[in-house]
Amino acid sequence: MALFRKEKKIDIKNVNPYTLYAPVKGVLKPIELVDDMVFSSKMMGDGIAIEPIDGKIYSPVDGKISVVFPTGHVVGIESDSGMRVILHIGIDTVELNGEGFQSYVHVGDKVHAGSFIMKINLHTITKNYQATTMMVIENSEEFHFINKRMGEVEPGMQVLEVERV
Repeated sequence: MALFRKEKKIDIKNVNPYTLYAPVKGVLKPIELVDDMVFSSKMMGDGIAIEPIDGKIYSPVDGKISVVFPTGHVVGIESDSGMRVILHIGIDTVELNGEGFQSYVHVGDKVHAGSFIMKINLHTITKNYQATTMMVIENSEEFHFINKRMGEVEPGMQVLEVERV
């Protein structure tokens, strides 16, 4: 599996520990516009959302995998700068019980920004659910958001810059 991840890694030059990179190809929108109150009200933390148009998911930061839900729709990463980043794929996709999700990481794995961490089957997911991918900083109260990108993004593009408060 490690060889597969290495072959699929996106090369990001000069990774900044206070920058988050797009985890998936798609259209980025404000978290406030997500059709799920848990995310739009920022109960889980502040962040962004991406409507994916591809099923390859990459790490947005350098860090260590802290959570991989058994259903595959959530991956948590403790970044090297102390951000607790949550990638949540889809709305109500927990109900798929793992169908359409293939994780390539485990709790404790070290990842780099651009590491291939998951593959999702958009067709399977979007039959009954939204595939909106939320990327939130669970401990966002410890960080000030400096810059958020909007619009179309490619994996590895800078999408969010923060500084520690």
